[in-house]
Amino acid sequence: MEFSGVEIFGYCASALIAFSLTRSSIIKLRWYNLFGAASFCIYGVIIGAAPVAILNGFIALTNVVYLRKMLTQTDQHLSILEVSLPSNYVKFFLDFHKQEVDVLFPRFLNKMAQLNRRFFYLMENTEVVGLLSGFELDDGTFVVDFDFVIPAYRDCRLGQFVLGSGQHLKQVTQYDEIVAEADSPEHENYLKEIGFSANENGVWSYKPTT
Repeated sequence: MEFSGVEIFGYCASALIAFSLTRSSIIKLRWYNLFGAASFCIYGVIIGAAPVAILNGFIALTNVVYLRKMLTQTDQHLSILEVSLPSNYVKFFLDFHKQEVDVLFPRFLNKMAQLNRRFFYLMENTEVVGLLSGFELDDGTFVVDFDFVIPAYRDCRLGQFVLGSGQHLKQVTQYDEIVAEADSPEHENYLKEIGFSANENGVWSYKPTT
């Protein structure tokens, strides 16, 4: 059985929509879904199926609207909230994500009881989507050694907002300098993506691009 070019195009559009639903990141899901829906809208126009074209055109526009909000209106949806200790929710959060925490931050759970440690919830609207922790050095520098975000929000948007170009953690804490300690190769790659560079002493500092 042979397929025409139009049929192949339609199958590819369907596959792209299906693939989008397997993405754990909300941003990636919407990007792939946008391209899939736009392709399927075109397919509907080509074969003269108005319901297919209209529905998928609407889906594509919806994705555009939400992507615009996520990417250009970050400050309106994301926030940082310091945790009042002791916190049962922090323990629950870490226990729930323990398997991933052990991989990404293998040393953290053994040192999280430090007396000078502070914890911060990473929020989207009223939902906790991540947990950040660090400690203060004698010179007043704040060291972030734990920055865990749930998979759906692991697209560096929060990292840029908190530690990268947005510098919102510095605004909230009023520390003059905030640095990071990497705990795994994955953590190092994340720090590089949001604009951090490793110093000679192994501490990572934010170096904005000019």
